[in-house]
Amino acid sequence: MNPRRAPSSPDLDFAGGIRRPSALGWLLLAFGVIASAGVLHEYDVLENRVAEETHALARARQMGGAGRAAPTRPPPGEAELKPALAVARVLNRDWQALLSSIGNAAADPGVALLEVEQDGAKGSLKIVGEARTLPEVFAFTKRLEADDVLREVRLSGYVLRRDGPTPVIGFSIQARWEVLR
Repeated sequence: MNPRRAPSSPDLDFAGGIRRPSALGWLLLAFGVIASAGVLHEYDVLENRVAEETHALARARQMGGAGRAAPTRPPPGEAELKPALAVARVLNRDWQALLSSIGNAAADPGVALLEVEQDGAKGSLKIVGEARTLPEVFAFTKRLEADDVLREVRLSGYVLRRDGPTPVIGFSIQARWEVLR
């Protein structure tokens, strides 16, 4: 019989021999220390600047701006005020109500809208579309008028066209679109 022998213990020496740092290691360490010092200095400079600006802001708030003459601008004249008021009137219109009113009125599958042209400054609206029959055009006009967003809705013209076997009514509607108060 062969007696089993235990394996010899492994020689594990993780520390190994102590190596001396190379010149490159010392150079990298010096560079890191210098870079850290530079960043700390920049942080200190910026922190001082923030403290000075905060102090200046607090002083300005205490003084309430007294002692400084703010540049004054003369009030706008009539010539400058007119265009600004016209733009404000256009922007104060209820655009969402207008678009939903037109969309609800055009929900009929027999009506197709081709063009919606509006002049917000004058409050006028022109709608161009097509329908299969003239009663569908009249019904569309009535639905626009019934929604109370548009005023003076009127059919300004229509034309009967033949596109293949199906006749098509091309129409144009004029309306007033009032400013909401």
